[in-house]
Amino acid sequence: MEHITRIGHVDGATATSKVIRIVHISDTHLAHNSLTPPRPLSGNISIRRSNSVETPNAVVDESGKDAFFNRSTSIESREDEFHKGGVFLSSALRKSRVNNYEVPCGNVLVHSGDFDWSRQSGGLLRSDNFEEIVQVMNDFFDRFPHKVKIFVAGNHEVSLEGKKLLTVQERLTSAVYLYNSSFTYEGINFYGAPYTPFRYMTNARGFIRRAGKIAPHWRDIPTRTDVLVTHSPPYGILDLGTKWTTRKLPKLTRALHSVLPETDCDACGATHPGLDHWGCPHLKEEVLIRIKPKLHLFGHVHECNGVTTRKGITFSNAAFVNAKRPHIFDYYL
Repeated sequence: MEHITRIGHVDGATATSKVIRIVHISDTHLAHNSLTPPRPLSGNISIRRSNSVETPNAVVDESGKDAFFNRSTSIESREDEFHKGGVFLSSALRKSRVNNYEVPCGNVLVHSGDFDWSRQSGGLLRSDNFEEIVQVMNDFFDRFPHKVKIFVAGNHEVSLEGKKLLTVQERLTSAVYLYNSSFTYEGINFYGAPYTPFRYMTNARGFIRRAGKIAPHWRDIPTRTDVLVTHSPPYGILDLGTKWTTRKLPKLTRALHSVLPETDCDACGATHPGLDHWGCPHLKEEVLIRIKPKLHLFGHVHECNGVTTRKGITFSNAAFVNAKRPHIFDYYL
């Protein structure tokens, strides 16, 4: 069963407390074609609180199982469902028979950027084609039954760079597009911003800003933000990515590591040869000191999918392309 992180007013939860389930994914790139909706529930299933000592606040169905839980499955095992037209499946996936991954049920589905690649790949997407990428995004989000779908762009969304919020939102009809903007659902204040710090040797330049220009964007984030959605991680938090030299010059890098002494990282105190912190220090300062959201959702760093907590704030890197793992949060109101 997928791990579910509980946030909000968990300690004071009662049988009548309202829970909003948030499902987080990021950095799907072309893997979005392997993501499918959860299986439709048959019959009338009552949703209630668990009486279990281990999970007293869980939301369960009449059999006592997690009401929202779905497991990954293969295309072969669900071929009948595809023929019924219940799930979108591209012809390329029908032929390749790759594994298919279900996105868990919930109230809100959040995608924190890098839906696209920054170059043409297999003739599927060209990120310089604005109309095309938005249409593919609409097709993707329309598959899912979540009440609200939220999207924040990443550095691979080059086609969205320079486009006004309303220009994108008018065309992205299947999701809420957050671009330095807020959205409130069931009293939960979401805020989204797409920026990532400048790094050398990257071919994806959408929404990338140098230090002096990225900091003002973070300062614009309202303090009354409950769920912050960015593409960039904060510095030192789930942000360890492969160094350019490690990726492009692996033999030379291994040779250097074999002769040079290992040193502890100034940021995290750990030793991680071949890896660098990709996060933004200005974002970290704003999040930990001023904004203090209950939940911070991001991606960008494919190697660091995970969930952690710092100073009472829950952080989620849901980069999907490597780990193939979305994250689930129950927000207790």
